[in-house]
Amino acid sequence: MSLIEKLPPPLQTLTTESGSNSILIAVKADLSLDGSYNEEWLVINKDRLRIFQLDPFSSNGRPPASRLDIPIAELKSPRAESLIGGGALLATVDGETVELVRYSNSRQRVFRRVSKYLNDLAEYHEAIENGEEEKPEPVLEEDTDEEKYCRRCGLLLPEGTAVCPACLNKRRVAARLAQYLKPFRKQTIILSALLLASTLLGLVSPYLMRPLMDVVLVPSGEPRPLQQRFFWLAVILCGMLATQLLAQMLTVVQGRVSTSLSHKLAHSLRVELYQHLQRLSLNFFDHRKTGSLMNRLTQDTQELENVLTNGAQFFIANFLTLLGIIVVLLLLNWQLFLLVMIPIPFVILLSHVFRKRMQRLWPRWWHVRGLLNSAIHDNLSGIRVVKAFAQETREIERFQPLSSELTEAGIRTGQTWLTMFSILTFTTGLGSIIVWSVGGMQVLVGELTLGTLLTFIAFLSMFYGPLQFANRFSEWLTRTLAAADRVFEILDTAPSVTEATNPVAIARINGRVDFKNVTFGYDAHNPVIKNLTLSVKAGEMIGLVGHSGAGKSTTINLLCRLYDVNEGQICIDGIDVRKIRQQDLRSQIGLVMQDPFLFNGTIAENISYSKSAATREEIIEAAMAANAHDFIAAKPDGYDTIVGERGNALSGGERQRLSIARAILHNPRILVLDEATSSVDTDAEKQIQDAIARLIKGRTTFAIAHRLSTLRYADRLVVFKGGAVEEVGTHDELLAKQGEFHRLVQMQQEMSRITAIGG
Repeated sequence: MSLIEKLPPPLQTLTTESGSNSILIAVKADLSLDGSYNEEWLVINKDRLRIFQLDPFSSNGRPPASRLDIPIAELKSPRAESLIGGGALLATVDGETVELVRYSNSRQRVFRRVSKYLNDLAEYHEAIENGEEEKPEPVLEEDTDEEKYCRRCGLLLPEGTAVCPACLNKRRVAARLAQYLKPFRKQTIILSALLLASTLLGLVSPYLMRPLMDVVLVPSGEPRPLQQRFFWLAVILCGMLATQLLAQMLTVVQGRVSTSLSHKLAHSLRVELYQHLQRLSLNFFDHRKTGSLMNRLTQDTQELENVLTNGAQFFIANFLTLLGIIVVLLLLNWQLFLLVMIPIPFVILLSHVFRKRMQRLWPRWWHVRGLLNSAIHDNLSGIRVVKAFAQETREIERFQPLSSELTEAGIRTGQTWLTMFSILTFTTGLGSIIVWSVGGMQVLVGELTLGTLLTFIAFLSMFYGPLQFANRFSEWLTRTLAAADRVFEILDTAPSVTEATNPVAIARINGRVDFKNVTFGYDAHNPVIKNLTLSVKAGEMIGLVGHSGAGKSTTINLLCRLYDVNEGQICIDGIDVRKIRQQDLRSQIGLVMQDPFLFNGTIAENISYSKSAATREEIIEAAMAANAHDFIAAKPDGYDTIVGERGNALSGGERQRLSIARAILHNPRILVLDEATSSVDTDAEKQIQDAIARLIKGRTTFAIAHRLSTLRYADRLVVFKGGAVEEVGTHDELLAKQGEFHRLVQMQQEMSRITAIGG
């Protein structure tokens, strides 16, 4: 999304400014400072920030005077703050906080980017004032968020993709698709030969109609003896039978080869896409719905299979048939063939008009289908929540409008296509009327035999078939190539967390961790962690404390290198994590999460997920260490008990102990405990705490806990506030300091007293 929006007429003269006055940012704010709806414009160049308030009743044609005009060098700490129903862009000027503009929620993303760039611009001016001449000028970052509409044509994009079917480069996509046939070159050649042979055989039978009429049934010229006519009747009919039998045999062989090629190709495509999805970084999945990605992996790969096998076959077969028919028609009667071509320009013109119309209808149908699939996936994934709150009716009401919208889009698309196809069929059928008219008169005056005319008509019906297919093929090819490009969109997405060119292999991590001036935001212009500096000794237990959203879990994500820092570095044993081989790094970090995820398999399979080659004895030892063996042994199937989807057959405490057993079996050098006991009862918490006490021995541990009292025995506590480290110290030191940690403890104790009274 550009940060130079189209200025209204009163401000368009600003675009003529040049040099240092040239516009870098021009964006609309849709609220006034009192919160009422009004149009204001924020215009920024390298030197100044100006705000113009438009008067809807002014029509003098002159640009209005700026409501605010501030040199960029005087701006300090520009920031975008969220308010109820919108936000505000603030900055410090001459030691006072100034509210620059207000905007609604629809403009939040734009002004977050503006604040990030203003920050960079202010720092640049400050550096210049301090004599740092080598400081580079800030660059406005591209917006990486997904768009709902195509930037080129403005059409609504299908759900979860930036691929616009209307702007698709079909040649490029088709050429890339053809590369997937290379491993199946032998099958492709055989299939092509079978197609050619079956096409030629398909032309023989209708051509035999000419001698059947002119030699046997209605002989032209001198009459032939009846016995001879019976002989030729038998020969021609045997020829028809033989060609049809051979054609069907070839069709069977062709179908078997095609089926084998089709499924093998689909398998290779699915595997390649699935492998690539596994290697992509978490930020790719942050902005995409699971249902949409499932569609890519199933429906879109199926479309790819169709275009590479069935589509290619039908296209080649119809192309060869069309070419053969044209040759035969020219040989039969070239004058009649020229008459047949009269409707063709109209067919081409109508096809072009209809295709443009369909290109505007199909994207809407794809988009709504994606929304419906995502809604179904969300509902089925959260069906326990739906049942728990008796919200079945609400979910049905949410589903029905989407289904109705999909129905309406499908009806509009289908009816439009059927109407267009009928018009095209009528137009192509005019050729047959012309041939019957002219050819019939030629037969009556003796210029043309009846057999030749009937043969010509038979081939003509075959001629329009491939032509009509070509019209449908264009629409079908657009849809399938769009699906192909959506698959390629994923395959072309590079992981944001990449392996170093020459990664450092670490067989055993000691566990020393250093955060050095780390800044990170899931959106680069909105940092969650700000200038974090922290050193952790090997074997030390660190408790991470702070309000929700303060940056605790984000710090853990960065340590595991699920994301890469925007600024600064994280070092393990003195080596930047970006230089460590990812397999070595993650194989020595263990996570115990607040809501542990279990796969729909056995208990043993879930414990051994961290170590696939683990023996049953090792699995049992890990379960015993996690205080999980007793409840497992009490189940009828023991370690072979199926846990259900996401482990729903087990209680929260049981799932958590299995998660700890999985971490114990993993035997990590660095352990992460993210709210490991926050959602279990007191008895389960005691057993989990005992298991954790055994697990943390000899390991560097980072623990996030909802109950602050559980961090009492941590070596140090790190208190986060607003993405920055507020305090560091032991539990007792921070309580004595009576700072942020003391406030959090007091607040939690107060909440506990309120809960006790309420109970």
